Formats: sequence, structure tokens, C-alpha cells
Amino acid sequence: MANFSAAFDIIDECGCPFYSHDDRMLLTDKAVVLPVGRPSCLILVRAITELLFQLIPAVATDFSEYRETVFTCGGCTGLIKLQLGELPQGLGEDEGDPVISGRIDALLPAELLQVFHMHQKTGRLLLDMEGGTARVTFREGAVIAARYEELDNLEAIYAMLAQRNGYFRFLPGLPESMVKSREIGDFMMILMEGLKRMDEDES
Repeated sequence: MANFSAAFDIIDECGCPFYSHDDRMLLTDKAVVLPVGRPSCLILVRAITELLFQLIPAVATDFSEYRETVFTCGGCTGLIKLQLGELPQGLGEDEGDPVISGRIDALLPAELLQVFHMHQKTGRLLLDMEGGTARVTFREGAVIAARYEELDNLEAIYAMLAQRNGYFRFLPGLPESMVKSREIGDFMMILMEGLKRMDEDES
């Protein structure tokens, strides 16, 4: 898949807690770019990402058969309707800019890790939390490195799962030196062990 880019405009909104009429978001083959200054809603990210494979065959015709189609996202208390819009002139994919960001109290570290694993993302999840800063590096959904203050890899992930406050952002892409790095372990086993440790610490 190469150079896929589509813009979506919100044409109607009813009770959505995050987004408004005329907000615009971009879908590329690498990321979902949400409106600047808006919190991230992973329900919307999932809804838009699911459109990717539906729209890929229509790239050659500039999505002509979908231009009048109204897409919806109604996975929470509100409802928004989206329609394909025009891409901004000179659209580029600056991998130094975060494509997903938000608050950790709305989406806890364990849930964040699962989202990027499930969607097979490649890039770095950066977290700024009360206990310090952390970084988790993914390659196609697999965790290949983690750092949390003085802790590395497994111990870093186990420690960061207990955090409840702070902010996160996700930067797509990997440095060449990490492309062939090994996974630090089976994702689900890591997560289950981390949650088990949390339960033991809280009991």
C-alpha cells in the first residue's frame, strides 16, 4: 500500500463530546491525523481506520464513487457524520508530528498498548506521567523496546501500567537501526503479567 491519503469532513454532529461540525481529519496508509487541538477519540480512529481497505480500490478514481457517501461514527454517546473532502494542498507526512495524542486518565497505559498492538502500528508511544516519562517502541504492533525512567523493556512496561495521570502521543516511523530489533516478548503475556503485578500490589 503506498501514498494513500483521504480527508474526511464532519458534516453533522449530535452530542459528540470531542468534535464539531466542519472539523477535518486525514487518513493515510500510515496514520489517522486528528484535528489540531482536539483530544483523541480511539472510537473515531477505529471507525476511520476500518474505511481504509474499503477505499483503497477507489484511489485510482479519486474516490469518485464515494464522494456523496455519508460515513458515520456512533460508538459512544454522540453521533457524527463524515464525508470525503478535499486534501490540503501540499499534504506531507511529517513523521516528527504526533498523529494521535491525548490524556492518560481517559485511556490508561494498558488500553493504549492494546490499541497500538491491535492495529499493528509502527512507531513510538511517548508518555509523560506523574511518575516520569516513558517510551514504548512498536514494529507492526510488536513491542521491540520500552524505557521508563531508569527501567528498561519488561520492567519498564510493568511499572508504567500502574500510572493513571499524564499525557501521551504517538509518533509513526522507526529509525533504521531498530527496524530489525527483536520483540521483547509475546505481547499478551507481557500485558497479562503486568496486570497481574498491578493486582498484587493493590491487594
